[in-house]
Amino acid sequence: MQPETTKQTSTPASLSMYERMGGEPVLREVVRDFVQRFYKDMIIGFFFTKIDQEQLLQREFEHASQRLGGPHTYQGRPIGPTHRPHRINAGQFNRRLWIVEQTLHKHDVPPDIIEYWLQEERKLFNSITQGRTCVD
Repeated sequence: MQPETTKQTSTPASLSMYERMGGEPVLREVVRDFVQRFYKDMIIGFFFTKIDQEQLLQREFEHASQRLGGPHTYQGRPIGPTHRPHRINAGQFNRRLWIVEQTLHKHDVPPDIIEYWLQEERKLFNSITQGRTCVD
């Protein structure tokens, strides 16, 4: 008699947030949506006029994948020094965060992933704004 084998199945608890979202195709779709919204936004869109959209899409995707337990690693420049010349203030930072949040809701991302994603974004506040308020 042969020993019984057990089939390995993934349960929601064992899946990464990246996998729970739907992996690369879904994450790329979500990132594409919010990046396009950045470019069109009347408050922060001017920051993106000289930035290659495809390159930004790739860096945002890598960053999100890495944070969500996906297989991709962020390959961009360090976040703080990259954003420092733009003199981004708290209001602009929060506008970007709001756009990301609205996009995640639009794509029916699970609430715990949205909260985690936003929490991770908020950790970048001081690196990106250098503590600037809206009225510098």
